[in-house]
Amino acid sequence: MAIPFQQLEGKYEILEKMSEGGMGAVYKVRHRLLDEVRVIKVMRPHLAEDEVLRKRFIREAKTATRLRHSNLVQVYDFTMDESGYFFLAMEFIDGIDLYGLAKLTKIVPLGVVLEMAYQCLNVIGYLHKKEIVHRDISPDNLLACRDDEGELLVKLIDLGIAKVREGNEQLTATGTFLGKVRYSSPEQFQSQEGHEVDHRSDIYSFGIVLYELLTGVYPIKGKSISSLISGHLMHPPLSFDISDPQGRIPEALRAMVVKALEKDQSKRFQTAGQFQKVIGDLRAAFPVEKTFLDGVFEGQRTPTTKIRVDKPGSTQGRLDRNFGFETTPSKGGSSLPDPELDLV
Repeated sequence: MAIPFQQLEGKYEILEKMSEGGMGAVYKVRHRLLDEVRVIKVMRPHLAEDEVLRKRFIREAKTATRLRHSNLVQVYDFTMDESGYFFLAMEFIDGIDLYGLAKLTKIVPLGVVLEMAYQCLNVIGYLHKKEIVHRDISPDNLLACRDDEGELLVKLIDLGIAKVREGNEQLTATGTFLGKVRYSSPEQFQSQEGHEVDHRSDIYSFGIVLYELLTGVYPIKGKSISSLISGHLMHPPLSFDISDPQGRIPEALRAMVVKALEKDQSKRFQTAGQFQKVIGDLRAAFPVEKTFLDGVFEGQRTPTTKIRVDKPGSTQGRLDRNFGFETTPSKGGSSLPDPELDLV
């Protein structure tokens, strides 16, 4: 049951605007009573008037609030104000997304990659068991951070275009493409021909993410949208002999990634659990390099500047009025990189 908006007023204090796009904005906030940092995702009212987008945003909230997994970002609150703004309050992850990690360092050590892959496949498998296909597995939807003991922890975010196998409601028109072209499976481009997008699509998408983490190279041939689609559909991934000429990546791991990137769904790993098991068998030989993690996370701790107060009528002003926000300087931490912001 949705919480009445009045009950959320005065609950949060804004710290900073993390990102903003055509769909809405993402704010870093502090829960006033719990003194806990969280994130609020806002959808603009003119988009809420679009029935499909509105239902998709509500579905994301409903889906996310009932899911509990250590590798999945937690959703706390969801509400809508009298003007049609949607607000989704979520867990704040003090870390770096895998897109930012790839930009920060050319090559990620094998032990770190394998640990991240194991955790990613763990949460992907959890979603699949709940009959949920994410459909948007990509580096900017996977965040690396540390848990309470200082160990590496990966969090999957954004269920906005997830496909939930329940009920008869159709939120996507037949043939409509959803996702990021660089990380989409062949079948995501073939829905008009009757190809079903199922859990094996996420395995393909994660295969691309894993290839990039291992080599620092994108494996699909093409630079334009049309050539990338053609690459997904018809061309094999870039050979490891080219992307890893020194042979740093073990043959067994190369074979796993190639299997995940099969064009034919039936030739891929059939479950995330199968993929996770073979990754788990290999990761014992490659411990996590903690000095690498120290450098990554310490490098992310840059001070934030004083928050600009926007003029009345802006998204910032509306948040301040409706949630009882006050602008204050941030208490440190880091903002996440914002490639291809997708607020749906």
